[in-house]
Amino acid sequence: MAWRKEDTIGDKLRRLFTNEQDTIEKKAIIAQYRLKTAMGRIANYIEKLSERDKVLFENIVDAMIKKDEMRAKMYAKEVAEIRKISKQLLTVQYALEHAALKLETFIIYGGAVSEVAPVVGVMREALGIVKSVAPDVWIDLQVAVRELETAMGGSIIDLSVDVGVDTEAKKILEEARIVAEQKMREKFAELPKAVPLPENEAPKTATA
Repeated sequence: MAWRKEDTIGDKLRRLFTNEQDTIEKKAIIAQYRLKTAMGRIANYIEKLSERDKVLFENIVDAMIKKDEMRAKMYAKEVAEIRKISKQLLTVQYALEHAALKLETFIIYGGAVSEVAPVVGVMREALGIVKSVAPDVWIDLQVAVRELETAMGGSIIDLSVDVGVDTEAKKILEEARIVAEQKMREKFAELPKAVPLPENEAPKTATA
């Protein structure tokens, strides 16, 4: 029996894109690209916010040394806002990593169209979080969602009424929030107790 070389991922991709028909696999690859782009943007945002946080934290310490409580509270308020946004972005980042892995598995190994539905559900949840804090990420995710929804077709899966899909997406996002909380404690230094923020200025948990 003659030995047959197994197709590589590159071989599969070449076949998909030389075929004029828009298959679910082709659209999944386009969605994966936009998803990865969104994740890259989020990582950049988080890094810049972290750097800004460090600068402001040093300003808080300096103001406290000089006993300038008003200036210390002003910086602390800005730090609280930065950390609120950072937590939202970290939550989305970890949720999208899960979605990207699921989508990548579908692209490489194939499977039922219904397996893509939870990916769309996660991205829909993420859209609600990033719209006001990272519009460019929102655009990338919108494109990815549109590609997958078009590929699946509204008559095959109606995500708006699929309770199972919605529940799985929320579960993934909740797990991502827990990871984000842990990462926040590792990444950001605790604010000095001497500069407490008013209750209405304290950062709130991000919600989808």
